[in-house]
Amino acid sequence: MPETLAARTARVFFALWPDAQVRAGLMRQGLQMHSTLGGKLTHADSVHLTLVFLGEVGPEQLPRLQTRASSVRFAPFVLCIDRAGCWRHNSIGWVAPQQTPAQLQHLVDALESALGEEGFEFDHRAYAAHITLLRKARCTPIETKVAAIEWPVREFVLMRSELHSQGSRYSTIGRWAAHEEDNA
Repeated sequence: MPETLAARTARVFFALWPDAQVRAGLMRQGLQMHSTLGGKLTHADSVHLTLVFLGEVGPEQLPRLQTRASSVRFAPFVLCIDRAGCWRHNSIGWVAPQQTPAQLQHLVDALESALGEEGFEFDHRAYAAHITLLRKARCTPIETKVAAIEWPVREFVLMRSELHSQGSRYSTIGRWAAHEEDNA
C-alpha cells in the first residue's frame, strides 16, 4: 500500500499556548463575540497564538527544528490581549494586543532567524499577532477595545496540526522555556 503524503509529513507551527486561566478568559471573549457575529467558535483546547507557521515538514526534519528552537532565547513577558476584531476577507473573529510587544516581536524574529539559518521555509510577511476565536463569522468591519486578558508568556511550543472532519487537532512536539536571566 503506498504511503500517503500525510504519513510522510507533518503540518507544524511554533506557537504560544495559553494556560487554563488565560484560555478561560479567551473563551469568555470568544463567546461574547459569537453572540454578535455567529460563526464557529474555536475549541478551547485549540486556542493559541501562532508565532511561525511552517506547513508540511518531513519527519526527518523535526529533530532539526527542535535543535534550532533550542537555540532561541527570550525573556518571560506578559502579553496583554485587549483588542477584538473580525476580518471580512476570511470571516475570522480574533483578539490581539493593541500593539505587538517588543518581546513578542523579538521571539518571532529569533525563531525566523534560527529557522532561516537552517534553510526552513515559512511565510515571510509582517507579523500580525492575533488569536482566532471564530471562523465563518458574520464579520462587520469592527475593531474594538475589550477587557484586557493578561497572558504571562513563559514558553513557546512546536505543534503538529492534523486535519479531521471535526476540525484541526493539535499535539505538542516540543516546548522551550523562557530564560529568566534574559530579563537583565
